[in-house]
Amino acid sequence: MDETTKLVFWRLGRAARTMGWPAIGGMALALFAAGFFVSNVMPLEGEVAALRERVRHLEARALDNQVKVVGPQRPDAQLLAFYEELPHARQAPEVVRRLHTHARAVGLVLESGEYRPLPDPSGKLVRYQILLPVKGGYPQVRDFLARAMRDTPGLALDGIGFQRDKGNSQALEAQLRFTVYLRAAA
Repeated sequence: MDETTKLVFWRLGRAARTMGWPAIGGMALALFAAGFFVSNVMPLEGEVAALRERVRHLEARALDNQVKVVGPQRPDAQLLAFYEELPHARQAPEVVRRLHTHARAVGLVLESGEYRPLPDPSGKLVRYQILLPVKGGYPQVRDFLARAMRDTPGLALDGIGFQRDKGNSQALEAQLRFTVYLRAAA
């Protein structure tokens, strides 16, 4: 060890003897706090600044794409808006094709279905009852139902029945009963 290093250690030892243990403990805590701040808090300050900038960007984008909030509507206006969302009665074959497309997309086997239009007493709607027997696994049936219900306005699931295929314990035979509500021809 050279002379300068010996002198530094001698002065530190002398300062420690004159300060006492409480002062040494306080200094050790201060050094620990400074090290913790440098190693943990300072890196997070950069992340906080980046997140604040992202919030500003998203707020500006939200203001650009601001959706007008419509106040409460009268019940007759709500009913009219509901009718406008429904497909026309002449689109019934397209609705059935869409159901078949969704079933094939998830891997279900479709057998012949039953399709029956029923007039609604109000005269504003046509109810189209659909009975679809399908074969496949339970996850496939669930995926089909989720897609069909999400993508077909006015579609209601009236009932579902499951039966296990005797030859294959994973396969199901499901009877799906739907009603599609369509706008009557004006």
